[in-house]
Amino acid sequence: MFRQLECFIQICKEGSFTKAAEVLMTSQPTLSQQIRSLEVEVGTPLFERVGRGVKITADGEILYEKALSVMRLIEESKKETYELRNARANKLSIGISPTDFLCLVPRFLKFHEQYPDITLKFASAENTSQQLLNSNIDIGITDNYNPNKEIHMMHLYKEEQALVVYADHPWADRTFVSFQELENLESPLFVGDISLIEHLHTFSAKIAKSLQSKFESTSTAILLSMVLHKMGVAILPTSLIENFSGQQLKMIRLVGPTPLREIKLIFKKYHYNNPSVQKCIDFFLE
Repeated sequence: MFRQLECFIQICKEGSFTKAAEVLMTSQPTLSQQIRSLEVEVGTPLFERVGRGVKITADGEILYEKALSVMRLIEESKKETYELRNARANKLSIGISPTDFLCLVPRFLKFHEQYPDITLKFASAENTSQQLLNSNIDIGITDNYNPNKEIHMMHLYKEEQALVVYADHPWADRTFVSFQELENLESPLFVGDISLIEHLHTFSAKIAKSLQSKFESTSTAILLSMVLHKMGVAILPTSLIENFSGQQLKMIRLVGPTPLREIKLIFKKYHYNNPSVQKCIDFFLE
């Protein structure tokens, strides 16, 4: 239909099948066939023969105005999609937690140096898999990945987790504690990492009971604040603890085994409409 309208408009402009065929670089029989098909489609003749040329019919006049509108809309759509594609190509939305952002600041600065034209937009990582599927973000950086056939996952790094206590906690003078010793905790234990919570539940029923606190949060920053306010102790990423460590907090290493968070880069399988996504993936692969 698009090609038929294009032929129809050109004949209207030239007033001749022969001239229109020359402009469109096609044969006159092919052009005639396109118009016959269009006339069948609309159910009425569109041209009358006048000497060596043609004259548009009254029905043809109506179609001509509509056809011009259709062609204008198509051109506008092409222009808008081109602008959108190029705008998206220079913008990258990343879902990431404040903790992981602190760890990756040097990498993001290096990425910016390598691709100064790409604007990085950081969004709070809540449910990164769903945020990706909803196209709210282009890339997710998380330790909590829900497997999905539409999403690819790439390992970034592993980060140690440690116990953090307030300054006057009975264990504040300790450097290391074992997982077994966590059973002797007298204060509530807060954990932000879901996989670690599951591990602790299977490891010890007593520790699992300690996790059933009246204060809960999935935000590592909030958990850290809860420790500062002496509401309990927590197992949190060492980078977060180190950024807020001081006289009010004490970090204690965990042994047997040492818990680790695996940080992943996740992205949609079909991301090719945004070249910035592939650039980011290639950058982290390096």
